[in-house]
Amino acid sequence: MTIPHVLTAPAAVPLAAWTAQYTGQVELALAANGAVLLRGFTVNSPEAFRRAIRPFLGDLLPYIHGASPRTPVADGVYTSTEWDSTQDIPPHHELAYNRLWPARIAFYCAQPPAAGQGGQTPLVDGRAVFTRITAAAGEIPDQVTYIRHQTGADGPGVSWRTSFGTDDKDEISRYCAEHGIDHAWLPDDTLRTAQTLPTAIHHPVTGEPVWFNQLHLWHASHGGPDREEMWRDLFGDQLPMHARSGVGAEIPAELLALTRTALREEVHQFDWQLGDVLLVDNMLTAHGRRAFRGERTILVAMGGPVRAADVKEVSFHA
Repeated sequence: MTIPHVLTAPAAVPLAAWTAQYTGQVELALAANGAVLLRGFTVNSPEAFRRAIRPFLGDLLPYIHGASPRTPVADGVYTSTEWDSTQDIPPHHELAYNRLWPARIAFYCAQPPAAGQGGQTPLVDGRAVFTRITAAAGEIPDQVTYIRHQTGADGPGVSWRTSFGTDDKDEISRYCAEHGIDHAWLPDDTLRTAQTLPTAIHHPVTGEPVWFNQLHLWHASHGGPDREEMWRDLFGDQLPMHARSGVGAEIPAELLALTRTALREEVHQFDWQLGDVLLVDNMLTAHGRRAFRGERTILVAMGGPVRAADVKEVSFHA
């Protein structure tokens, strides 16, 4: 299977007008492939992008308690990420570390990188990753606990002010309580949060098992052994981000390695063109970002809220 499925404009028509007529065709392709690239249509602003994707994403979600620095550019539309452009971002499922995540996400290419300068958005079929890992792994925890320590200032990672968009600690505490996020305010202006989520889920529409987590990104070993050693020396048990099993045990090194290998070897990617719109089923397909040189502007919107409590998790210990 090739990801994404590409639908090309029959003529230079506004995307919003075309999608209103061909919603069914896009939906079928999205369900089968997990990602659809809409190319050659007229999309010339964040607002035009927002109008075009609403039939597929529904109400757009605000980006709250996320792990990536982003800037809002329109209602529900953000810069895709502002992490260091010289670094790859490995494929991942958006907000899989939160109890509330988007069913779908959409990207819009407002400025493509120059030819040969990188900046692709790699895509990975989470069903294929699930098959590879479960065929090879020994111990797989049913759940992953994502532990985070955020200070009031950015670096390393985003601050709790940036993450929640407020300086009001009481407001943050209320948000955490309402969304089932374990949290505590520690000395030195530090917020500790923890959420326990499934390692894999059954897609709520297709029923297929999907590897759906961010254990490979959150674990302190992300970035290699030297960086892990440095982080543990600097932060001890207050790592900015870390992942453990749902029962508090360390995640097996074999599982981390298998996950990273599967995500790397199952990648599909394409070169962005001006005006491209990419629709992604967030539970079927993981996405990432290649490092790039020069200028690149990709916008993102997220929609269709899914609550962890409403999704059937895969049990590896039934």
